[in-house]
Amino acid sequence: MKISNETIEQRRKSAIDDKTADLLVKQISHELYNHNLYRTFANYFAVKGLDKLETYYIGRANEELLHHQWIVDRLDYADVEFKYPAVEAVTNPIKDNVDTFSQTLDKEIETTQLIYNIVSSAKEANDWETFNWLQETLVKEQTEEEHISRKYLKIAAQEDVDWVTKADTILTDYESAQAAEGQQN
Repeated sequence: MKISNETIEQRRKSAIDDKTADLLVKQISHELYNHNLYRTFANYFAVKGLDKLETYYIGRANEELLHHQWIVDRLDYADVEFKYPAVEAVTNPIKDNVDTFSQTLDKEIETTQLIYNIVSSAKEANDWETFNWLQETLVKEQTEEEHISRKYLKIAAQEDVDWVTKADTILTDYESAQAAEGQQN
């Protein structure tokens, strides 16, 4: 099998094709937006005196920074030169406490779909290194993010439970999941 000169030239420049690299750079912006959104929610709960939900959302925001860093590290490793993308301002109104959890789930579903698009792009380019990296890092992490967001929305939406109890349940479960994940890594 002969490899095309175009493929060789592209891979001399970078181990990731231009389309997949562009999608990854856009994902940096998306992850940073998610960070800012979750910090906005943390502030919302801090002002309401629900410190455990503030702590929960700070944790979620920090995870988004970590995801952003994973992408940057992957781009650096593959010799992709890029400029940091602009990050959209958070302008979402917050209707009530439950709305933050609803917006979180919606954002995580959107993030999952964006990551699936990057996976598809890597597959189309026969970039199995990036494809496998995406599966092992972002896809695995993102499915967990979507799962816990769905779970915590159900807890937040319970009408017969007070917010102090909901906050305690959510933060305790989140911290347990983080500790278990830390032990696996």
